[in-house]
Amino acid sequence: MLEFVHPNWFWLFLIIIPIILYEIFIKNKNKPRFIHSRVELLRSLSKTPSLLQFIPFVFRIVAILLLITALARPRFAHKKQQVTGKGIDIILAIDISGSMKAVDFQPKNRLEAAKKVANQFVENRKNDRIGLIVFAENAYTQCPLTLDYNILKTILGSMEINEEANGTAIGMGLATSVARLKESEAKSKVIILITDGRNNSGEIDPETAADLAATYDIKVYPIGVGKKGEVDYPFQTAFGTRYQKVKIEIDMDALNKIAKLTGTKFARRAQNTEELEAILKHINELEKTEIKIENYYQYQEIFWYYLLAGFIVLFLEFILKTIILKELP
Repeated sequence: MLEFVHPNWFWLFLIIIPIILYEIFIKNKNKPRFIHSRVELLRSLSKTPSLLQFIPFVFRIVAILLLITALARPRFAHKKQQVTGKGIDIILAIDISGSMKAVDFQPKNRLEAAKKVANQFVENRKNDRIGLIVFAENAYTQCPLTLDYNILKTILGSMEINEEANGTAIGMGLATSVARLKESEAKSKVIILITDGRNNSGEIDPETAADLAATYDIKVYPIGVGKKGEVDYPFQTAFGTRYQKVKIEIDMDALNKIAKLTGTKFARRAQNTEELEAILKHINELEKTEIKIENYYQYQEIFWYYLLAGFIVLFLEFILKTIILKELP
């Protein structure tokens, strides 16, 4: 953004008016005249076309305008932002056990719905570090805490069901998430735990992991995903994929205990993608980042460009007037 520190100097532009009037109406009248019998001869000595005679005057006007602009002190103001305050560190802990293949959620199945909604959640955050933990019978860090949301969303998109897993280690998934957050100095530390089953694997039970989270002042938002009763589940057969009705129990009691121990009161349950979206949206609103953004400017002084240009134009006027377009005495 171009600005002028002393814009009042532009009032001097008015001085151009009397200079032009003098040049047009007075200067030519005051020129000395003499009588000569061979006027044609004198005119032939001057090879300067009439329009070129005004070039020095135009240069002088331009030089005056440039020098006045330099006095107004032009400069570029580059707007900058200073962000102060700490964001929130968030871990998305997502169940990738076989039961997440149930097709009661859109698109495709429970895991694809969780990926879609988690992606939307990431897009709605700013200035927060977010990481990703996946768990089935074991837990793994897929993405450590990061501000690079593009990488995180790419990893989210590539997440798949662990076909070889034989259990669901909710406690291990939660404990691994705590390990990623325990050293954090963020204003708030949050784990969003998405699962559709019961803890039946792993060395750490959910309650112990929840106690560990509470010790480090980490809030856990447990979310159970899945409809009540029987749901369609895909099975591979010799004739391709077949769907059968199965009942997948979610241990909401254990999830509620996790929420109570970590200060989020109770677990949420989503029976379709829309309800899961609403839950993540509610959590997004609960965990607001308090970031203070202050605007400031860095200035680049450019008045000396105008000053230099003004003197160059004055020098050109002098050269034109005294050497190239020299007038007869």
